[in-house]
Amino acid sequence: MSGPREIERTLFAVPVQGSDTDERFTPSWVFDGLGLTFDLDPASPVDGGDVVPASTKLTRVEDGLAHEWHGLVWLNPPFSAAHPWSDRFREHGNGVFLGPIANARWWVDLARAADRLWLCRDFAFTHPEHGGRRSSMPLAFAAMGSEATAGLDRLATSGRHDGVLVSHNGGTGQ
Repeated sequence: MSGPREIERTLFAVPVQGSDTDERFTPSWVFDGLGLTFDLDPASPVDGGDVVPASTKLTRVEDGLAHEWHGLVWLNPPFSAAHPWSDRFREHGNGVFLGPIANARWWVDLARAADRLWLCRDFAFTHPEHGGRRSSMPLAFAAMGSEATAGLDRLATSGRHDGVLVSHNGGTGQ
């Protein structure tokens, strides 16, 4: 009989990330494709090691939700607590959000507010302890603001990864 790891290897080309940490380092191909430099990353990893091109990085120690946000924001929030981050991102209205697609009100609110969405296949994140493991959740990028939207268009059409680019139609979606 096959064990859980054997089944995981059979089902997924890339190993699934365990639940031992909520930090998922975005791979460099994302930033290469976006072609943007961000003013703020309010959910940066504590010990660094990420490749986010942001001039200001806040970690959970500084509590990025408690600080003022400025300029173009990159946000890859803790997936276990994406709701307050998503709300704050919508309020700020300028940047790129990468997170899980959720069956939750916060996700619908974010999708409605975004200028552009890129719904994409899951991909492997990087991390010193579990590099190459994917999140096992469907992922989406949401862009707000013209600079972020242009960057997301570049990434989505770069051929680096599969996904569906969705433009906001201005409707309520109800």
